[in-house]
Amino acid sequence: MTDSKPIAILIAEADQLVRMVTADMLSDLGYETIEVGTAAEAVAVLQGPATVRMLITGRGIVGGGVALAHLVHHRWPDVGIIVTSGATAEILGELPPGTRLLSKPYRFADLVQQVEAGVARVRDEPSNAPVLPSSVPPHRGLDLGHGVGAIAAASTEPDKT
Repeated sequence: MTDSKPIAILIAEADQLVRMVTADMLSDLGYETIEVGTAAEAVAVLQGPATVRMLITGRGIVGGGVALAHLVHHRWPDVGIIVTSGATAEILGELPPGTRLLSKPYRFADLVQQVEAGVARVRDEPSNAPVLPSSVPPHRGLDLGHGVGAIAAASTEPDKT
């Protein structure tokens, strides 16, 4: 990568080993990686000051990877999304438009191909993703608890924040 600032990729994966290995390999390719284990943690990162350009989420994370994909698609439309799942045929119709689906188990080369395809358009385009000033605390919304049900469905109301 030739950018002066690496593209940030948020990895939301329940399996700590898969999350670490994915982050290490993408970091070796020049990406900035941010690791989280739940959908609630992913939302907190997205609401924070980091400019995330790609989300890689496992379907089975606490809070739901598919629900997270819908929320990100609705609220942060400039963020590319990859959902990983062992049950690809079952969830294909459940994903928001433009979401890439990667079957588990996957080869790292396949993940890299999906990431490169997803971020190709952001290399030359500035992000329109919302970024809060560091002095403003992120909006936490409802009590997220352990993330269960925190983002069960996309809101029909437009985001007014």
